[in-house]
Amino acid sequence: MDKTDKKPPSQRKAQADASPAPARAKLEHVARLAKVSLATASRAINQPEIVRPEIRERVLHAVEMLDYTPDRMAKALSSGRTHTVGAVVPTLGNAIFADGVEALEARLGARGYTLILSHSQYDPAREFRQIRGMLEYGVDGLVLVGDTFAPDSLPLIRHHRTPLVTTYVCASRQGIPAIGIDNRQATHRMARYLLELGHREFAVIANTGLPNDRSQARLDGLLDAIAEEGIRLPPDRIFEAPLPSIAAGREAFRRLRAAHPGVTAFLCTTDAMAVGAVAEARREGIRVPEDVSITGFDDVEIAAETDPPLTTVKVPAAEIGAIAADRLIGIIEGGPAATIAPIAPLEAALVVRGSTGPVAGPVARKRRTRAAAA
Repeated sequence: MDKTDKKPPSQRKAQADASPAPARAKLEHVARLAKVSLATASRAINQPEIVRPEIRERVLHAVEMLDYTPDRMAKALSSGRTHTVGAVVPTLGNAIFADGVEALEARLGARGYTLILSHSQYDPAREFRQIRGMLEYGVDGLVLVGDTFAPDSLPLIRHHRTPLVTTYVCASRQGIPAIGIDNRQATHRMARYLLELGHREFAVIANTGLPNDRSQARLDGLLDAIAEEGIRLPPDRIFEAPLPSIAAGREAFRRLRAAHPGVTAFLCTTDAMAVGAVAEARREGIRVPEDVSITGFDDVEIAAETDPPLTTVKVPAAEIGAIAADRLIGIIEGGPAATIAPIAPLEAALVVRGSTGPVAGPVARKRRTRAAAA
């Protein structure tokens, strides 16, 4: 009898536990167990829609039995692609970017791509480092925000010949495919609405001091609209927030109201800052919209929950994210021209709620008098 048979059970178990783990399953093991060719096994995993259901089920059963995980590095070497996409957004603290990223990731995942995400905190140098790291990793494409980047970013991307789309703007001076809204036109529409309510004294809470071309375009839209009425906005009525936050909106409203008590309409370039402005107005006993009107931009979830609810502009973030994914994959995979052709600006609807109303004071009284006489 073999002497090893006389070892106590505890020693035999320890010996078994110390034995080497089985080798990682490979695609050929899956093919052998499923009784199909290597090519068929690969198609069943990567393009299941083109494989007969009974074959697909056999392959997927083998994958489960063997605990098979595709070797992405081997796949990348054979195809020349990593099936990863990098995205850099300014912040995840603003729901408008979080919503867009969620839709982007879902659409990429449905097409077999993995998203690598970073946020720059509106810092161009940090954004450049993040882009460089993604390019070094070998991403198949990049999704960025806006049309203003660190000086070296675009040359580096072009050197790597990496497909790129940008988002939340509808056009790019750099020749980059752009998916978004016309920020300038959207705020022009908002300003026209306020002008129709009788407002002539404006202030703006923006974050144009950051590398944020969307906020600048929104400010320009207001300036265009009021200029059409012969109104000029003094520079000291523009508050440039360090970050587009609720706290920044509070501080901006407090300072602007103290310096310019005659202002009747406050336009904020994000909902977060508008929420802060409304909160500060309430704290100071200023009625919204009876004393002042306050508007936001984005139409994130909290915009409808403030007291009063915010008048704002709806940015279709989920649509932007999904279209960006489709457009980028079309470029990566060299799809038909229709999938990579320029697209028109997406709709940015004006959402009128309770934070805006007719201007109080002589202008409003004059309008009411004219209406009564008619």
